[in-house]
Amino acid sequence: MVKETSTLETTDSSTQKNKTNWKSQAGQLLSGGLFGFLLVSYYFRHDVTFSATSALLILVIAIISFIAGVIIHELGHAVAGKLSGMTIMNLSFGPFIYAKTGGQSRFFFKLPAMGYVGRAMLRFAQPISESQMRKSMIRLFYGGPLSNLVIGLPLLATSFYYGWSGWFVFALINIFFGLTNLANIEGAGVQSDGRVIAMLNGKLPGDDLILVSYQILQEDPQGEGNWSEETAEKVKSVIERYPGWPLAATLLSTVGPYYYHSNPHAYLDLAEGRSFLPRDKRAGILQDIADISVATGYYYADRLKTEPTMKEKLHQIGTQETVTRHMRDMYVAIIEGNRNHALTSNYAAEAALGDWHPLYLEGSSLKRVLREIRQDVKSS
Repeated sequence: MVKETSTLETTDSSTQKNKTNWKSQAGQLLSGGLFGFLLVSYYFRHDVTFSATSALLILVIAIISFIAGVIIHELGHAVAGKLSGMTIMNLSFGPFIYAKTGGQSRFFFKLPAMGYVGRAMLRFAQPISESQMRKSMIRLFYGGPLSNLVIGLPLLATSFYYGWSGWFVFALINIFFGLTNLANIEGAGVQSDGRVIAMLNGKLPGDDLILVSYQILQEDPQGEGNWSEETAEKVKSVIERYPGWPLAATLLSTVGPYYYHSNPHAYLDLAEGRSFLPRDKRAGILQDIADISVATGYYYADRLKTEPTMKEKLHQIGTQETVTRHMRDMYVAIIEGNRNHALTSNYAAEAALGDWHPLYLEGSSLKRVLREIRQDVKSS
């Protein structure tokens, strides 16, 4: 009976993904047509003449507009979240990151992860009902694209009428940000704002996958696995409900610290059939993070060396993300009995985490794991 339900859910997931892809492609065609029409109309209305100098100037304006558009978008999320009672965890504008770590505000320079050019990460400081959380999060995710549109649309009309070419480019880029982020798009593990809003409104894979993620942040912002039993059971049920969805895979890695010391065998049962799958180009890094978390579960269950084909499974993990690459090498070295290589990779993984990481944030629980494994390897 369980297998039949899982197959049905997988079929529904595939159907929904196909519908989403079709709608995304249609939206992209319509957006491209609209922008093309506006550019051609502007060209004929103001009799624009092109030269190498004007083209270079427009390029510079476009780059500046892109950067400003990202800032406007993420600040829009932050303001909407704050007005909804949330607190800021971090704000990313390209490689420039503002984060609150250890109760202090700090600034970091880190390359973006997962294709994000900007990100606003907020959490609820106090427990609230799911209905309140859903409403607040819909406002949060609308905040970014609507900020771009509120600025872009009036400026587009004004600059189109008066012929302000620089402001016209700035307006187009903001409208582009607004419209594309409102579209229901998923790619490389990245969810558009419109995609999350659709999920919160009941589209597959559903609002519970989003809500439980924010409930985890509310209970355990440091990612230590210190959740209530009710939340842990809710996470488990969500993982089981949505096989094949990249966001469910991230929950598999998030839930690891809750089980590593208390019940690693139960964690491996949960990961059965959901880890070390064929790589998905859309979400390879998410799969790598989930798989390295499961490998950690095997380590704490004392099954890393005895599990059949574990070395082959570990070699599926890619090299895109530095932390997972070093942890993969560490576990392979442990299996092979190469103590020095295991320690070298262990130290390298902790160094890659640093004080703050775009995917692991402060990485408190993972640093603890690495230090415990390091002590085990040293004493072996």
